[in-house]
Amino acid sequence: MPLVHDRTGPPQRGPGPEALELTIVIPAFNEAHRLGAGMERFNAAVTAGAIDLDRTELIVVDDGSTDATASTAESLLAALPHHRVIRLPLNQGKGAAVRVGVAAARSTYTAYMDADLAIDPVAVPLLLDGLRLHDVTIGCRALPDSMVETAYAIRTIMGRVFNEIVTTGTGLGLKDTQCGFKAFRTPVARLLFHLVRIDRFAFDVEILARARKLGLTISEVPVHWKHVEGSTVHPIHDSLTMIADIYRSRRGLLAGPPVPTITVRPNDPQAPADVGLDRRVSGLLADVLDGMPVPVVSAGRGVTAIFAMVDPADVARAYAALSEQLAPLEVVRRALPLDGLTALGPLAGRLDVPRPPPADH
Repeated sequence: MPLVHDRTGPPQRGPGPEALELTIVIPAFNEAHRLGAGMERFNAAVTAGAIDLDRTELIVVDDGSTDATASTAESLLAALPHHRVIRLPLNQGKGAAVRVGVAAARSTYTAYMDADLAIDPVAVPLLLDGLRLHDVTIGCRALPDSMVETAYAIRTIMGRVFNEIVTTGTGLGLKDTQCGFKAFRTPVARLLFHLVRIDRFAFDVEILARARKLGLTISEVPVHWKHVEGSTVHPIHDSLTMIADIYRSRRGLLAGPPVPTITVRPNDPQAPADVGLDRRVSGLLADVLDGMPVPVVSAGRGVTAIFAMVDPADVARAYAALSEQLAPLEVVRRALPLDGLTALGPLAGRLDVPRPPPADH
């Protein structure tokens, strides 16, 4: 995980992570001149009732900007009840910036949006509605109900060409992989961003490709996109860079790190499955990890906890606690690559974090 500087100081008072429904991550590189207009659109969505500030956290990740992006964001977000500004010491790319924001998320759902908020955030309820039934929801500018406003035909053409290349090369079958308006169930986001280590613009494609590989479900929703002047994206150069990254990934040159896991199962191979073991494990992990969203997946006669984006020291503490408190059950710690995770079976709908059992159980 890259070194970051959190510019907000001690945690803010307010509801705990369990009371937050949505974390919105906004990656920003030299965006001081556009953040104000973007926040106007955000505030309009709040006024329209599309965003509930009491249950929404806004995280701006300044990707090593050389302008006043961080201080501007701090000023603009100061009135929000739940917000953070995180600053990377060096520019690392949009994918890296979003990954840092996802790692900080503790709410039920996590979304990311471009700093200019070119996608009208009034569509946030559509993202959340999609996540009631799916693991990932993405905005799509190519749907019939979507609206696109731009005077730059080259960007539209390049976007369509790029998406055709992506569809052919990955088999994703999605109409708009690059729309900067995506949302996930938070444990899903943490797993996908753990597995994907592309730091530049092609990270969107790889996130979706990993989701398909793991058997997660993806829905598309219509959006209203309006071109905002001042973008740092170069439509030709960056598209070629994205295609190169996708090719390298398909060749296995950009594999992400394995994911730490802990499997708990009966020592006796003939013993029946332990009903409620997933909730017992989740309850213990919630205590040890202070509510960090670690999903627990049933696997054979036991369960497997998936520690995506969790510090190794915390994984070690969790292993020690599970080994001590769940004896004589077998507790096995291992790291699973992508293929090992797929061996758990399709993960659609299985990565939610169960509520811990009552304290007296």
